[in-house]
Amino acid sequence: MIRERIRVLHVITRLVVGGAQENTLLTAARLDCARYDVTLVSGPTVGPEGSLETQIPWSIAFERIPELVRAPHPVKDLVALRRLYTLMRRDRYHIVHTHTTKAGLLGRFAARLARVPVVIHTPHGHAFHDYLSPGGSEALKLVERGLARWTHRIICLTEAERRDHLRFRIAPPEKFEVIHSGVDIETFQRAGMSPLLTRGTAGLPADGPLVGCVARLVPVKGVRYLLEAIPSVRAAVPTARVVFVGDGPLRAELECRAAALGLDGAAVFLGLRRDIAEIMPLFDVVVLPSLNEGMGRVAVEALAAGRPLIASRVSGIQDVVIDGETGLLVPPADPAALARAIVRCLSSPGFAVTLGTKARDEIHKYSVESMISKIDRLYRRSLDREGEVSFN
Repeated sequence: MIRERIRVLHVITRLVVGGAQENTLLTAARLDCARYDVTLVSGPTVGPEGSLETQIPWSIAFERIPELVRAPHPVKDLVALRRLYTLMRRDRYHIVHTHTTKAGLLGRFAARLARVPVVIHTPHGHAFHDYLSPGGSEALKLVERGLARWTHRIICLTEAERRDHLRFRIAPPEKFEVIHSGVDIETFQRAGMSPLLTRGTAGLPADGPLVGCVARLVPVKGVRYLLEAIPSVRAAVPTARVVFVGDGPLRAELECRAAALGLDGAAVFLGLRRDIAEIMPLFDVVVLPSLNEGMGRVAVEALAAGRPLIASRVSGIQDVVIDGETGLLVPPADPAALARAIVRCLSSPGFAVTLGTKARDEIHKYSVESMISKIDRLYRRSLDREGEVSFN
């Protein structure tokens, strides 16, 4: 029986700006500190995406394991596994909650060795396609099936993600729990109704319709397909500009391609920004061209801000966006389809406003409060089943 606070360890490889990392930090930070004693462990936070480490609240203990890196590295992986095991044995956590693929692999194996009572894993989508080679994807499925046996619950961000895991036979249905990734809905709604920034103060072009894309500049986000769509958009709406908000390893390549296409300022690279809620209402349309998404936090943020949204018809996005009602869904990796949808919204302001208005009424289930309440219930239920805790 647990008499003290429930000790929870969250494990992730890096705390860069991104949906999985923001979800992990929100989960760790918003759990009731009267009930939970939370530790967050991460590998080195490196990369152009920017760091979230400055947002870790004082109430959370933070541990860094330098060898806990995303890319496979036999030596570092063994060292990271040993350090995770040592940490788990030393602090005797009641729950280990791992996030994303690599942290889920090492963290769950260490938790098994350390005999942690409850192990929870959130893949934040999955890497079964569009990340690895076909052989790598098949190997990952085999690994995930083995790890699932040591996992009490796997949290999927959407029903579509849960269906994918079942289709790939990762685990039986009872292993899965659908809990949407929490978004600060009210902040985006307030900004959408009363914008705090102007185009000038945000560093955005003063004239012409703005198409916004908030994403890490990495292949899986599909940003290159949006760039390739710009000439067709400009042919129909000559003053339109596409604004890429975010950074990543593809930035230099995208900028070179924009120059090669002769876009002449039609593609704007705003870089990493912390004021996404304030910038979002300045866009006439928001585009999420991802090839794979667990849920698509940016989609929820755009809907909360009342922006018309165009997104790829992939994985979890299909659960967030109702095609033709709260947004438009297009095939992934299809610049022509993206261009047609963008032109439709820019050429029909009334239709775009209708999409944005309908969207604002559909997103409360994605709130942070809803996510934390469901995770709290899952933690307590899992501990109770293991005979570790009883609640009056």
